[in-house]
Amino acid sequence: MKRLVSVILVLVLVFSLAACGGNSNGNAESSKTGSEQSSSGSAVAEGSDLTLWIFLNPESQEDPRNVVLKNIVDNYNKNNAMKNTVKVESIHYSKFEAQAIQAAAAGTGPDIINVYTDMLKQHIAGGTIQPMTKYAEEFIPTLEGYTYSADSLKINNEIYSLPWESRTFVFWYRNDIFKEVPTSLSGLSKLAGAQSTALAQGFVIGLSDGSKGASFMESFVPFIRSAGGTLFDDSGKAVFNSDAGVQALDYVKSLVDSKAMDKSTLSLGVDEIIDAFKAGTILSCNAGTQRAAAIRASELNDKIVSAPMLGFKDNEPSPAVVAGQSLGIGKFSKNPEASFDFIKAFFTKESQVDWLKAKVLPALKTVYDDQEVKGMANYDELLTWNEYASKGKVEFYPADYSELSVKLVQAAQNVIFGGKDSKTELDNAANWYNSKNNK
Repeated sequence: MKRLVSVILVLVLVFSLAACGGNSNGNAESSKTGSEQSSSGSAVAEGSDLTLWIFLNPESQEDPRNVVLKNIVDNYNKNNAMKNTVKVESIHYSKFEAQAIQAAAAGTGPDIINVYTDMLKQHIAGGTIQPMTKYAEEFIPTLEGYTYSADSLKINNEIYSLPWESRTFVFWYRNDIFKEVPTSLSGLSKLAGAQSTALAQGFVIGLSDGSKGASFMESFVPFIRSAGGTLFDDSGKAVFNSDAGVQALDYVKSLVDSKAMDKSTLSLGVDEIIDAFKAGTILSCNAGTQRAAAIRASELNDKIVSAPMLGFKDNEPSPAVVAGQSLGIGKFSKNPEASFDFIKAFFTKESQVDWLKAKVLPALKTVYDDQEVKGMANYDELLTWNEYASKGKVEFYPADYSELSVKLVQAAQNVIFGGKDSKTELDNAANWYNSKNNK
């Protein structure tokens, strides 16, 4: 009998220790997604470990935007009520879509993903991002002066991302070379050709098909709109092979004919053009307002001026092309609510003021009323950009837009340096696109 009692006591002790050990291991191995008990017995939130994929690098101070990002992330990690921790993984913008879509195909990806609005449909098709309509529709009304409405951000009745900036593309020029801004694109071609030298090109549009042909498209789109055309009709059919498209492409060719630019433009993308403009070997160019910080770092800064992008009609700028970097919830986020909680940090007044200081147009127009902002040396220029951008609207291009962009810049190469006909080359590109998409 005593032996039986002893065995029972031993078993009770073993199970008790096992139960305690199980609880201990469970707490030690749990991820930061739940809560633990404090000494008083109340729940203490642990938060979630979140990953942000973005083109900026918070470990670098080369770009002022990197510094703003670092401050936002550091402040969020220190102060957010959910006790979340965000880690940034930087990916170069030219490789971003490919890497994100490749990761999604393997069933992985970040909790928060930065998406350029032009490429949003590509991310949706690639499965890198999930709808966040319920969070966004509740949050947007709290944003005083937000540039975008909920309806303007919807694709198939869903909101996938919130733009935290609003950029447009403008004409940058040297006021020691161009005493006055030309009144039209034709005037620019003649004046820039006259100012070109063996060491400096008067006006340049990059014709490299690298980086998705961004430099060419950033000028071709507003040019075709200035001529009264568009890339696509309402059904999504490519219609850039119109008279307006021909006029826009012929104009780019005229820049070589007038000697405003030369064959070196074949190897130039956006980054190379900005570097050459800063160095003084390009005298004028079109570039996005988000490039201002880099441009203003030039030793020639006191001679650099910006203006709305020129159009085909005298004193009528090309219609503003508006786009923006935006944040969305990654397709494989395990805690969408926590992911959106971080997204909101980009829209505080402090964050938006900091973006403007970094020469980035903020998403909240009310920032321009801030006294600190009004004291900025380039405040008038910022207002000019904002006014120009306010006349445009965000447009979500099709999922294969980057593929089409390369086709179009190759068509331009064939026309400008291969002697091909503009209409024929645009027809070929449009027919390829429409056939590919059953349009």
